[in-house]
Amino acid sequence: MIDINPSVLEYKPPFTAQATEYVTVTNNSDQAVAFKVKTTAPKFYCVRPNAALVGPGEQVQVQVILLGLAKEPAADFKCRDKFLVITLPAPYDLGSSSVTEAWPQLEAEFKENAVSKKIKVNYILDAEPSAEHSADAAGAPAAPATGTKSTDETAKKPEVNEKDIQDITKPESQPKASESLSEATKKDLTSGSKEKEQGSEAHEGFSNSDSGITGPASPAKQESTINPVMILLVALIALVLGWLYY
Repeated sequence: MIDINPSVLEYKPPFTAQATEYVTVTNNSDQAVAFKVKTTAPKFYCVRPNAALVGPGEQVQVQVILLGLAKEPAADFKCRDKFLVITLPAPYDLGSSSVTEAWPQLEAEFKENAVSKKIKVNYILDAEPSAEHSADAAGAPAAPATGTKSTDETAKKPEVNEKDIQDITKPESQPKASESLSEATKKDLTSGSKEKEQGSEAHEGFSNSDSGITGPASPAKQESTINPVMILLVALIALVLGWLYY
């Protein structure tokens, strides 16, 4: 009453690209049936639809898409992937529920009337690439030109120096360095100006009150202040002696 074909899904190289094969579910009965598709390798295949209703005398074509392998299989590789198509009677309206949502209820009621079929998967390793892939490859020569252009454009791009990258990614580092440098310069200039002031003060005979260091001209000043006193003392002594003896 229910026909499910084919019994084997055959895929041709390249196996690293997506490829689609079809399973046809035909309902030859006088009532609607629901089907569901299961697989042993869900990571490698996509099934559309994986569950649906089939009306009386109708058929549904199911897409089984190989998503593509990471690399081409070895020459002696044997694919062990399988699919299982299960059909159940669906004599009443499911309403707003999908087949996936209503499946547990249908399976509980009509499990004895279930019809299932296993479908194997075969990789034809020694076959020529599929017609679809050949057609895609025929239009591919335009791609290298684009790739060459992009390569040329890349080659024309100036090389970026690592130092330039650091300057771009760390814009704040340069102002800080300049600020510290300017502060150091200011410090040098300030110290230089202080030295000049000290030199000028020493030259004029003034002591630096900030540092407490007396300039070299101060001894001369003391000598100049001591000499008149000594002269006055000598003069006074001479007057006293003269007054006593005369």
